Amino acid sequence: MTIRQLTAPQALILEEPRAGVSQVSEMLFGETFAVLDEAGGWLKVESRFNGETGWLAPGTPAAEPVAPTHRIRGLRADLHPAPTHRAPPVGTLSFGSGVTLDGRAENGWVGLSNGLWLFGGMVEPVDAPPARDPVATALRFLETPYVWGGRSAFGIDCSGLVLTAMAAAGLVLPHSSGRQRADERLGAWLTDDGVGTEWRRGDIVFFPGHVGIMLTGTELLHATVFTMTVVVEPLAEVAGRAPINGGRRPAL
Repeated sequence: MTIRQLTAPQALILEEPRAGVSQVSEMLFGETFAVLDEAGGWLKVESRFNGETGWLAPGTPAAEPVAPTHRIRGLRADLHPAPTHRAPPVGTLSFGSGVTLDGRAENGWVGLSNGLWLFGGMVEPVDAPPARDPVATALRFLETPYVWGGRSAFGIDCSGLVLTAMAAAGLVLPHSSGRQRADERLGAWLTDDGVGTEWRRGDIVFFPGHVGIMLTGTELLHATVFTMTVVVEPLAEVAGRAPINGGRRPAL
């Protein structure tokens, strides 16, 4: 089985090998994937981040895998051709992307194995302790555009927001609200319908085809098509549009 590593800032994993179809998920710079099949230049792949499968468009930049030494800790981090803010960026990486430093360091900037530079404050070692507060991670994505199947700072959906927040805390989940609802690793089951539930910060609330994270006992943080952004809304308002059908309390 061939294993490749994404060298573009992002890549869409599509349902079918053709343009214009829905994306299943998204891969980030530095993530690896297994090639399962090929059709007319399209590659059927399995993400080695969380096992999602689908199709990559022809020409998606990839290379032989090199183990990342660091990951992007900023929401977005620009790639520069020289170690200075005056060198115009040539690309941007999303939170969670994996990068390999090559040992170069100058004036607070660090060099990458592809020859480009990042500001050093934007990265942390891959073995850095996990962020134990997934709500704090999710809050960083406020006002990020809603994109079906997205899981990056360029665009994200409801389950992608939960996936990203929990992955930063050390738990990698499927990219699907239904599969997240059924995943016991996400914590104790709280309710079937939300009635009488005393919600806490960090609780995961499920609706038909939707999911969000409680910011407080009454406010939900979620990526929603209602605003096409990541937003905070009263849980009661969200539940007025679609009924609550479950809740979990992560044990972090």
